[in-house]
Order: sequence, then C-alpha cells, then structure tokens
Amino acid sequence: MKELLARLSRHPAATVRLFLASLLVNALGLASSLYVIQVLNRYVGHGVGATLFTLTVGVVIAVLAEHVFRTLRLELAAEIVGGDDEKLATGLFGLMLTARPTALDARPRGEAEILMRGVERAEAAFGAPNLAALADVPFSVFFLLVLALLSPPLALIASIFTAATVASIWFGQRRTVAPIKAAQAAGQAVATLVEAAGSGGDAIRQFRGASLLMRRWVQVSARARELRGQLAAQANGATSLNQALQGLMGAGIIAVGAILVVDGKLDVGALIGANLIAARALAPVVRLAQLSPSLQQAEGDLRAARAFAVDIPVEPGRGAVLAAYHGRLELRRLAYAPPGQPMPLFSALDVVVEPGGVLAITGRNGSGKSSLLRLITGLADPDEGQVLADGVDIRQLDPAWWRAQVSYLPQEPIFLDGSIAENMAAVRPGLGEAEMRACLDKVGLGRFVDEHPDGLHRRLTLGGRSLALGQRRRLALARALAVNGPLVVLDEPSEGLDRDAVEAVYSLLIELARLGRTIVVVSHDPNILRGARQVLEIDPSGCRLTASEVAA
Repeated sequence: MKELLARLSRHPAATVRLFLASLLVNALGLASSLYVIQVLNRYVGHGVGATLFTLTVGVVIAVLAEHVFRTLRLELAAEIVGGDDEKLATGLFGLMLTARPTALDARPRGEAEILMRGVERAEAAFGAPNLAALADVPFSVFFLLVLALLSPPLALIASIFTAATVASIWFGQRRTVAPIKAAQAAGQAVATLVEAAGSGGDAIRQFRGASLLMRRWVQVSARARELRGQLAAQANGATSLNQALQGLMGAGIIAVGAILVVDGKLDVGALIGANLIAARALAPVVRLAQLSPSLQQAEGDLRAARAFAVDIPVEPGRGAVLAAYHGRLELRRLAYAPPGQPMPLFSALDVVVEPGGVLAITGRNGSGKSSLLRLITGLADPDEGQVLADGVDIRQLDPAWWRAQVSYLPQEPIFLDGSIAENMAAVRPGLGEAEMRACLDKVGLGRFVDEHPDGLHRRLTLGGRSLALGQRRRLALARALAVNGPLVVLDEPSEGLDRDAVEAVYSLLIELARLGRTIVVVSHDPNILRGARQVLEIDPSGCRLTASEVAA
C-alpha cells in the first residue's frame, strides 16, 4: 500500500476533497439501513401511510444525493491519479530512444516492453474507480461506530470479522511477494523466447532449431503457468475465505441479534438494520481484499520500471558544437570490451586519419571491427582512451550534432517503421525528394523505388527485413549518403551485393574520396583494401596499421 499512500500524499488538497466526498457518500449510504429500521418499527407497527411516504421520499433523496457524490468522488480520484503512470510510460519509451545503446545491450531482450506492459497494468490497478472504492475503507469504522450505538454486542461481532478480513489481507500480501517476483521473471523468459521465435523464422526451420526452442518453451511456459496457477490459487483462496467470513458474520449477527430480540433488548427492525450496517462496514474491506493482489503486482511493476529508469544512463542532451568539422579523426590509446566480456577486443589503439584520408579496417570475425565503428560514431564509449574529431573528444560534443557529421552504414541496418522518405528525412531534416532520389540513384536503387506504386512513400516494416538483404543494405547506404557528413563510416559496404551493386559501391567510394570525405570502412574486399591509404588489421594478438603503397 506504499504506492497508494504515496499517490495520495502527492495531491493533499485533492485527497482531502476525496475523503470529504467519501464521508458524505457513506453518511448518505446509511439512509437505506435507517429506512428499513424506521419502516419496520414505525409503519409496520402503526400503518400510517403518511409516515411511509415521508420515509420513502427521504430515502430516495438520500440515494440520489449519494449517486451525485459518488460521481463527484470519481472525478476527484481521477484528479489524484492524474497522468503519473502515463508520464512514466512516456518516460520509459523516451529512455529507450535516448539511452546509451551499450546500456540497453547489457539488459535482457524484451525487458523494456515487459516493463511498459507492467506500467499499463499499474495504471489500471491504481485507476480512478479503484481509488474511489478504496476511499471507502476508512469509513468501515464509521459504520461500526453507528452499529455500536445501535447494539454494542452486534458491533463487537462485526468488528471481529472485519479485523479478521484485514488480517487475511495482510497475510495474503506477504505470501504473494515471492511468487509475484518469480512470475515477473518467468514472464521475461517467455517474452524473450517468443521474440526469438518471431525473429528467427528461417534459421529455426533451416537449421532445425524448432525442437530446441520447443523444449525451452515447455520449460519456461510450464514454470510461468505454475506460478500463475499458484497466484490464482492464493487469490481464489483469499476470495473464498472472505466470502466465508461474510457469511459467518451475517450468521453471528442474526443469531446474537435474535437472542437480544427475545430478551427484549433489541427490536426486529433494529436487527435487520444492524445486519445491513454490518455488511456496509465489511464491504470496503472485502473490496480491498479483492484489489490487493493486483495492487501488489502493480507496486512491483512500478518498482521495476522506476529501477530501470534509474539504472539506464542516457546520452547527454547537449554538448559542444564545432564551427566546422574538417574530417580529421584520431583514435588515441583506445581500449574496449563489450558488456559482459572480461577481455578487451583491442587496447592501446592509436590511429590518425587526416581529412580526406581513407582507413580500411580488416580482421577476423569477432575481432572488434564493428565495435570500433560504434565507438567512432559515439554509439558506444571506450573503456580507455579517446576518439577525437579535429582534436576534440567526441564525448564532449553534442551527440546529435556529431551524428550529423557522420554518414554511417551499420553492419546490420535497421529502419524505422515508416516510409523510405521518412527514414531518409529523419537523418537530415529538410531533405527534398530530389536529393533523396539522387542518393538512391548512386546506390542503384532509383529504378527499384520508382517501380513500386508508392515510390518514396513505400512503407518499411519489421525494421526493413521485408526487403531482400542486398536491397536493405543498399537502401541503408543511400540513407548514409543523405546525411552528407564529412566523415563516412561504412561497415562491409559490398557484402551481400551482386556484381552491379558492388561496382556501384566502388564508384561511390571513389567519388567520396575525390570530394575530400574522410572514409573509414570495414571490409574484406581486396579492391577496397587496395584503395585505402591506411589499413588497420585488428587481431587478438595486436593491431597493425600499415600504409598502402598503391594509395600513397
């Protein structure tokens, strides 16, 4: 209940108005019980029609007024709820967009999506209807006091069963803490497995991965079902216990009340009214018991979401901006180890690429070539050393400004969920369609785009994976050209392309070099390596930098 109390404390004025409205709602709710008592005692005993009319008109007014105040209370509860959960969900999504990529790489896959769903559950659990209902809980004492004025023995019985219900809620919460945490972890495992099955369709079929994934699915889904069943059993047990307590309280009040009636200490009308008042006293506590599991899970979801928001570092929003970037790039004593890997891929790496220079990077698979490009683009931070642009550490630069200086082709290109034009305009706002077509023509995709009915407005889905690999890589290269940055960083630009496309890449590299662009390219293509002025070979035993005689 800490989260509930925290939300109320953040809006003290609205909370006071909420409880005042609840006071009026519960006071007016007492009218129906008093109506029963008065009708049985006054009208039934004397048969005066005017008395019945007056009592009925009074209770109708009270019921209508109670409805009005319940509606008002719901609006006040909505004011307290406000947009806290919406802000948290928006903040999480914004964090996914602005977090340091290496920080997200170190987290479990699909974690952010699960956290977002948890915030949605919390928004429902702590929504205005539930908050308004929970505002009735303190007024159980009010009904017990009214019952004490009517019959102290019956009030004692109602108090005992109300206390027993509160105790069952407390014990139930303690019992579900561990299962809820375990269920959340199992849900994470299920989500990760589903994501793997959805994204690896061809590999799963071609390389017979279905049986392996199915075995894992059986294990994780069985665990998830077991935990869900355990939580459901505990919830059903709590519901059954509360129903039993309600029934026993009703029986106890009727039995003791009947004795009091026979002894002349209570009349029949008061007995029936006391039973109704006792039920009103217990009802909010029962409602609390029903909401308790969802509230407890919601608190856990919010804790996890807030911890994620605190743990994940974001990129700096601002930084230095150079008057002009001339293209000089220096790697000074650079060392880097990916998250979770104890040994660095490279260390004490020193390279200088002058403006207009061409550096080719080669090496075995997994040697750190793509990681080095991510360091250069600022998508990852070195463990030691610096990446310098015109003598300035890129960590001091505004990230958005720096990326506007870099035409980058990643090894695994991913596109935004939008049109080709939207993807290209995103990297350079204000880019016209004529410039887009020029970039596409340079990579040999102009005809491919024009032949589609939607042209530049063709929608890319699944991160672009609906396109053939060669088309996707060429489109990513066109996107890189759209940046028109002084520094061109390309990861295997000729990989996966047909002969004509490879020739287009060669021509493009020659054109970029003639334009004075600084080029850093990862490649195993002998033609590209021969055309580089410097070749950096990354190897676990050490990095070697050589100058190309042909290029010199």
